[in-house]
Amino acid sequence: MAHVNYVKSTHVTTVVNSYQKSRSVSKIAMLQSYLRYYFKAKNYRKVQSPFVAEFAKEVLEDRRDFYAFDEVEALRRLLLRDRNTIQVTDFGAGSQVHKSNERQIKKMAKHSITSPTFCRFLFRIINLYKPQQILELGTSLGVATLYQSFAALNSQITTIEGCPNIAARAQQHFDLLGVDNINSVVGQFAKVLPNTLKKMKKVDFAFLDGNHQKEATLDYFEQCLAYAHEGSVFVFDDIHWSEGMEDAWETIKAHPKVKVSIDLFFFGIIFFKKEQQRKHFTLIPSRWKPL
Repeated sequence: MAHVNYVKSTHVTTVVNSYQKSRSVSKIAMLQSYLRYYFKAKNYRKVQSPFVAEFAKEVLEDRRDFYAFDEVEALRRLLLRDRNTIQVTDFGAGSQVHKSNERQIKKMAKHSITSPTFCRFLFRIINLYKPQQILELGTSLGVATLYQSFAALNSQITTIEGCPNIAARAQQHFDLLGVDNINSVVGQFAKVLPNTLKKMKKVDFAFLDGNHQKEATLDYFEQCLAYAHEGSVFVFDDIHWSEGMEDAWETIKAHPKVKVSIDLFFFGIIFFKKEQQRKHFTLIPSRWKPL
C-alpha cells in the first residue's frame, strides 16, 4: 500500500494527463498502460548491461542544463502564447484534440510538441553517440528538431514534414535561432522518404515521430533500416499511443537486426551493435522511481 501511495504522489498522474491529451486512448487505458510500464521499469542501479547502464546514466540521470535548453524553451514559451492560426494538412493518424484543419499555434505547441523532458533525452542521446547523419520524420513546429540540432552542430539533420504550412513555420524558428545544419524536406513521408534516404546515404540516428499508424511505422522502419549500420540508433515516439503502435513496437523489437531495445514509455529506442547480447530493457529515471 505504501508503494502504491508513493506512485500516486509522484509524477504519474501528471504524466498520464499530459500524455493522454493528444492520444487516441482513454485516460483510464493510458493510466493502466503507464502503471504496467512503471512497475516493470528499472532504473540504472538495477541494469546489468554496461552498455545500457551507460545509456541510463548519461541520458536519464544527467540533470545538467546544457547551453541550448534555455533558448529552445524560450521559443516554446512564445509558441504557447501564439494565438495565430495556420491551415494544417494531416497525413498521419490525425489528432484527437484538433478537430479542425485550422489550428491555433499555441494549441499545437501544447498538444503536439515533444515535452521538455523528452526533448532533453533526445539531446543527450545525440550528445552521447555523436551521429553525423540524423533523420527526423515529423518536424512539427521544430522544437525537437532544434534540440537535436544543438546537440550535433557539426552534423547534418534532415527533417521531413508533410504539411507545407507547418514546415514553413518551423523554418522560421530555425532561422530565428540561427541554426544552419537542418535540411527541411516537405512532403508525404511515403513519397519523399525513399529519395531522401538515397541522398543521405546512411542513417546514424533516426527519430520517427509523425505517423502513428502500425503499417506506416513498420514501413518507415524497414526503409531506414536499409541505411542503418552497427552504430545507428533509432528512436520511435509514442510507442504506447495505441494498440497498433504497441504492436509495431513489438515487431520492431523482434527484428533479427535489433540487438538492444529500450522502452521509456514515451520513446522506444533500438540499437544494432553486434557485440551486445540480444535483450530488451524497460528503463525509468531514478528520480521517477528511486526504489
